[in-house]
Amino acid sequence: MFHRPATLDDALGIKARLGAEVTPLAGGTDLIVGLNRGQACPEEVLDLSGVADYDRIDEDNGYLLLSAGTTFARLARCDIACLAQAALSVGGPQIRNRGTIAGNLVTASPAGDGSVALLALDADVELAHAVRGRRWIKLTDFFLSYRQTALAGDELISRVRIPAPGSLAATAWYKIGKRGAVNISLVCCAVARFADGRVTVAFGSVAPVPMRAPRTELLIKDQELADEIIERAAVQAMDEVQPIDDWRSSASYRRAMCGVLTRRLLRQVRHRDGRDS
Repeated sequence: MFHRPATLDDALGIKARLGAEVTPLAGGTDLIVGLNRGQACPEEVLDLSGVADYDRIDEDNGYLLLSAGTTFARLARCDIACLAQAALSVGGPQIRNRGTIAGNLVTASPAGDGSVALLALDADVELAHAVRGRRWIKLTDFFLSYRQTALAGDELISRVRIPAPGSLAATAWYKIGKRGAVNISLVCCAVARFADGRVTVAFGSVAPVPMRAPRTELLIKDQELADEIIERAAVQAMDEVQPIDDWRSSASYRRAMCGVLTRRLLRQVRHRDGRDS
């Protein structure tokens, strides 16, 4: 059966009633591929494309609130460099016009470009239920294991919360892939330096889930980003990631590139926020 609610409350009611038996459909960039390949055949589909304000972006008390249906095409126009650049690296124009932020998070791919940028931005995710209400969790707690998240079977992602541009001193992003566009990351990295001096580092394609690098962040906490500190951070990042060998790349290459990207992006945010050492 095909359900097409007009409001988020209606969608939550259907999801609460049918639980995991109903499959949400927003942009369809993953589900349709699964259908075409015979890997998915849901009996119940919850089409969210008609939900009012599902792609809304609001600013509130120093944060941006991104509705779950916000597309990567729209995020590519935002004023936060790492998020805009990550969004531009997602597929081609057609995919970016359809693919949504919630879909990228729920898919929980280790190579999720949008997920990595959001991790660096210390994002929170709002999970909603028709009866239990809404709960915010840190994105770092949302990814549990490979393709597994904290989203319950009867919940939907409703919003994502990130700092407004004024709370950020500088951000940076880089992705290594087999070709220039429409590629899956071999390694991707996002770095954010907040106005209060805090620095975050996140990686994709080097662990079972998109990951933050807390030991690397601890090493550079309250430090000026001098070359010596950046070099130590690059070494720590290589030790902290958990890459594997697969048909796209070797673990040793991925590990080495984590050091390269950490070094490169920390130097970029040092330069952009005017704190060259």
